[in-house]
Amino acid sequence: MAKTATLLSIMGTRARGLALVFDADDTLWDSNVHFLEAEQAFVDALREAGVETDAARVRMAVRRCELDIIRSHGYGRQPYAIALHRVADELAPAHLRERIKPIVAEIGEHLSNRHCELLPDVAATIAELATRHRLLLFTKGQRDEQIRKLERSGLARHFSAVEVAAEKNLAAYRTLIVTAGLDPAYSFMIGNSPRSDINPAVKAGMRAVFIPHPHTWELEHEEIDLSDARIVSIASFLGLLDMF
Repeated sequence: MAKTATLLSIMGTRARGLALVFDADDTLWDSNVHFLEAEQAFVDALREAGVETDAARVRMAVRRCELDIIRSHGYGRQPYAIALHRVADELAPAHLRERIKPIVAEIGEHLSNRHCELLPDVAATIAELATRHRLLLFTKGQRDEQIRKLERSGLARHFSAVEVAAEKNLAAYRTLIVTAGLDPAYSFMIGNSPRSDINPAVKAGMRAVFIPHPHTWELEHEEIDLSDARIVSIASFLGLLDMF
């Protein structure tokens, strides 16, 4: 009740002047589930090729190589595909590597080219919110990849600015506030990731709306202080229309 009262107070002060900043992957459209499916296809491919290893070991190796690649190449589908090739070279005996390479390449190509389906109610909600407030997109990863997904989504026309950061941390949010000319008290970060969307945005002085996604990447999980009046958690994207 207190949070609702606070939000209504903000809305009353600036009924149509809020800045709503949206995350992209797993907030507007499905994404991480594609990585999970690629990982399973990779595990199956190694097994079918005759690599003697268990699924848990493969997944641990993928995660290790994935984090390694992120440090040098950033987040994205192509870096993930590179990680799969490295794991295949690491786990497969020499006589099987040439057989596995084209299969891994096919998995990576399929991942890179997959269309990201919009999550329920996103298209209509974004279109309506764009008539009331200023909308921005703030995501991380490979800029070309993220822009391509945005263009395919049909949502691009609704955003007044699109920012793609290497990492969404406190420094990145402080930069966003300056470059986009945001008033933090009247700006809301909306996303599914506690680590990248909610906690750093609030530390930077913004407000935040947490919309959980069942397939949020495990490394994006963090505790959220839901007692903080600046953070609201809602069950569905459609709920944004009741808030804003």
